[in-house]
Amino acid sequence: MIKNYSKLGLTKKLYENVDQKFLLKIFDIMSYCREFENNVKYYKDKGLISNLVYLSIGQESIAATVSCATKNPWVLFQHRGHSNYIAFGGNQKKLIDELIGLETGSNRGYGGSPPIQDFNKKIIGHSGLIGDHVPIACGVALKIKKNDSVVCFFGDGAAEEDYVLSALGFAGSKKLQILFICEDNDLSVLTPTADRRNWNLKDVAKSFNIQSCDITDDPILISNKINLYKNQLPALINIRTCRDVWHEGTGSDGKPAWSRYNILKKYLSKDFLQKVNNIEKTNKLTMDKLWKKRLQKL
Repeated sequence: MIKNYSKLGLTKKLYENVDQKFLLKIFDIMSYCREFENNVKYYKDKGLISNLVYLSIGQESIAATVSCATKNPWVLFQHRGHSNYIAFGGNQKKLIDELIGLETGSNRGYGGSPPIQDFNKKIIGHSGLIGDHVPIACGVALKIKKNDSVVCFFGDGAAEEDYVLSALGFAGSKKLQILFICEDNDLSVLTPTADRRNWNLKDVAKSFNIQSCDITDDPILISNKINLYKNQLPALINIRTCRDVWHEGTGSDGKPAWSRYNILKKYLSKDFLQKVNNIEKTNKLTMDKLWKKRLQKL
């Protein structure tokens, strides 16, 4: 894990003129996604979920911020995609039904977390191999309307697949309207990046004529970079983050290097303590109620 992530751009100056309402909106989405995942973890541990689950606890700020900083793009993702699905408006009832194995799930209850789709919301989930949605994102970008765009999320492990790298090269050569987001938690299952490769994804992207940067999962940093790149696509943002649980399942990875959720909550609580408390309380009640209602279908 990164020891001194302030070197990646986390500075107090970013917050001097920040739109507090924008941050509260992001925190609201983060809280909502986290409450969803808390329910997944609880019911998985209770044995009511037998499907595979890849939890996004700890990484919520990326999906929440990107959804707030972009305008109705096509969205593709794979592992730990629940927050991405929810933040971009995916059908939560179908997502729950998929996880608990119902015919009414987003993939008829057979796939669990990875292949969660909602084409009505322009959301495309896992299609098979690790990272193979990245070349699919290029195919989508070739067919979209003139003013449309694509956001493609993938992990630091998927970045090492040959077809991901060739897809980046294709996107750069064709000037495709894609924003690539690498959710970099420094782990491929359990193997740290330093044990897997000696190259940086940001540098590789630049070699393909793709605008790129390497930052932490700070919402202001993310939104600033998206605003910078929105008219310079394709672009890639490698975002350092921390997962709170195992690659698959609900076990613990140990204490993460940092918690963006807690950092943002502490910052907002200085001026908006009551609003923060209300956001968390409301989201917990809403999500608990939704889960209990869907579980009655079992």
